[in-house]
Amino acid sequence: MMNPVYIRATGIHTEQYQDLNALNAAFLAPPKQIDLSDVDIYQAANLKLNQLERHAIAREDRSILNDLATSILNASGDMLSHANKLAGLDNAEATPLYAGTDGVAEYSFSALSKLIDRFGDANTAMKNLGILSGMTNPINMMRFLSTNPLYHASKRMGLRGGGYPIRGMSLSGLYAIEDAMSDIAANRAQQGVVVAAASMRNFDSLVIFGKLGLLDPQSEAGTVNPSYGSAVLLLDNLTEGDNALAQVLRVSSRYNAAPFPSEQDWTSLLQDVAVNGITPDVIVTYCNGVKSNDANELAAIESVFPNTPQHNYKSLFGYTSKANNALDLVTALSDPAIPTGATVLINGAGFGVGIGYIVIKKLRHNSLPMNPSTLEAQ
Repeated sequence: MMNPVYIRATGIHTEQYQDLNALNAAFLAPPKQIDLSDVDIYQAANLKLNQLERHAIAREDRSILNDLATSILNASGDMLSHANKLAGLDNAEATPLYAGTDGVAEYSFSALSKLIDRFGDANTAMKNLGILSGMTNPINMMRFLSTNPLYHASKRMGLRGGGYPIRGMSLSGLYAIEDAMSDIAANRAQQGVVVAAASMRNFDSLVIFGKLGLLDPQSEAGTVNPSYGSAVLLLDNLTEGDNALAQVLRVSSRYNAAPFPSEQDWTSLLQDVAVNGITPDVIVTYCNGVKSNDANELAAIESVFPNTPQHNYKSLFGYTSKANNALDLVTALSDPAIPTGATVLINGAGFGVGIGYIVIKKLRHNSLPMNPSTLEAQ
């Protein structure tokens, strides 16, 4: 018999919302829609730890942080401040870490930015690439390891083994939740921590999306608002009476090599939801600004689940790639327009990787910290 799987606590850190309290406060008034017209998307983020995390992270670890790890630590601290320590990470030794994260793409962007600043223009900088070796601090070797964010996340929460990075384009966060649910439902683990973190503001992503014409507000192909963010979730198999935020009913993904899934691809995916006896009360769309893909997804929704209310949170966060589905899930728990008891379907897609969905039953709204002292006790 498969165990039920629940979400006990969550935390976030994004460009627009530093933590859950800021997100929850935004819903008390009409949420401010993201406006990147005044944002230099080619400028490195240079993220900083929040005040509580600076006290929690040792100086030697602070010295090797990169932007992604910093965002993850801020989100992890946010989750810990909302978790009941005695019933949460008290058995961290046996708690796997599932992480859908970026790699080290920020290295090339930050390093080239410094070189361009030195020479004044990109052409001259490219002629002097050899100087990069002399500009690189040896400690950067630690900052740019692919395991850097996993090391910091597992150490912050006392988890064993460091986890492993799941690389599935924009489906990475969904894949991490899928893996965690599979293990917990099958009793291979009683609980697990999911980390989804990414930045679309890295050199590789900006070049690719720029080549596709998706960064121009006037583009006929659509407009993607590149941003960054992290979400952290604690999942376990506690009983429903233990004040869980939500029950995870189903997570499913399927391979699809198409860069942008067709209407038939989306229809087939949504029919899988219906075949499994699930009728969503609310659908959180993937729609990320690519017009053809958005139209295909919306047409499939109208075909399979007509007249179902839809929400899209990329107008709040921008497009965060690997973090987007986990952020969508967390935001649905904060959104007062989605009532408790609602069945929520969250769609996802990854460029040339596949499509998938998460279905949750919302049990309560995200609230203020249950135990603020938890963060200091970790």
